[in-house]
Amino acid sequence: MKLFECQSCGQLLFFENRRCEKCSRQLGYLPEANTLSALEADGPSWRPLASPTWLYRFCANTAYDACNWLVPIHSPEMYCRACRHNRVIPDLTGPGNLLAWQKLDAAKHRLLYTLLKLNLPLENRIDRPDHGLTFDFLADPPGVSGPKVSTGHHNGVITIALAEADDAERESRRKAMGEPYRTLLGHLRHEVGHYF
Repeated sequence: MKLFECQSCGQLLFFENRRCEKCSRQLGYLPEANTLSALEADGPSWRPLASPTWLYRFCANTAYDACNWLVPIHSPEMYCRACRHNRVIPDLTGPGNLLAWQKLDAAKHRLLYTLLKLNLPLENRIDRPDHGLTFDFLADPPGVSGPKVSTGHHNGVITIALAEADDAERESRRKAMGEPYRTLLGHLRHEVGHYF
């Protein structure tokens, strides 16, 4: 993953950073420019120092601390380019679901960063309802009986079991299935490979 630099103070930044640790500026990711930018407030909008002629707002999922990507201020979209690929997210009021979804979405953002760098076509279900790429992050049904959610791909829909966000559960499944490289990002890459 690429490292970034704060345009205000030169501090080293990481892809998921929300605020610069040195100068405390708010940060946002600009997918079109492939950069994490320090921001300057401009009324209800944000002006990225990396692209100061444009105004942006944060993706609606910023409210859940699940996204740091920006949306052009005049866009009708509530969600950023990455979050528009979410079709189903878990009930965030369920115990542990918010943290698990944040982990899954962080891996999904890293995946989409790579896909954008590779210039692969990224149509979502809004752009292409019949076969656009979309993600369902599903929790197992309550109780111990009944079928568990299975990770997989079908016709552009990537289903990821929310339980995979739990490190101990993922490690247990990794050992049981003999998969030495079982990670959240690895799952997403594998399933998206089927899609492409």
